[in-house]
Amino acid sequence: MLQFFFRVVSPSSKGWYSVRLTQKSKYAARALVELALNECGETLGVSEVARRQRIPERFLEQIFGELRRADILESRRGAHGGYCFATPPEDITVLDIVEILDGAVRPARCSAGGVCYIKDAPLCVTSKVWDEAREALEGVFGRYTIAELAEAERETRVSAETATVSS
Repeated sequence: MLQFFFRVVSPSSKGWYSVRLTQKSKYAARALVELALNECGETLGVSEVARRQRIPERFLEQIFGELRRADILESRRGAHGGYCFATPPEDITVLDIVEILDGAVRPARCSAGGVCYIKDAPLCVTSKVWDEAREALEGVFGRYTIAELAEAERETRVSAETATVSS
């Protein structure tokens, strides 16, 4: 399993910036793809998404709550209640999800025009490395929409079903 984890560690928490690209973002992307695959855009309950994607239900409830507050999802109550998109999946990138759930992609405090963690120090030569890493991550995460991932997953599932039926 590939997991990105960047963290700036500080002897004191005052004034330090930390970025973690966590399991939360990965689960969220998978869950949103599952919602996008849902026929006719109907609502889907957290328990069903959790079951289909093998995500802990309580954790997914927290994630969906954050995505609802960010206007990515909306919830509906009642017999046919659940979650659906408030924003079209074509307009949601993986970068959007990462930034909502894990914060801005900044592998170091000095990247993206920040300041050095050493008081009154100029930016060092390594800040170029952190900026390049940030740009690369933003480029990759920003390149994929939930709709594109859902279409790729749909094709994968159709291929798997065809192979199963053929054998």
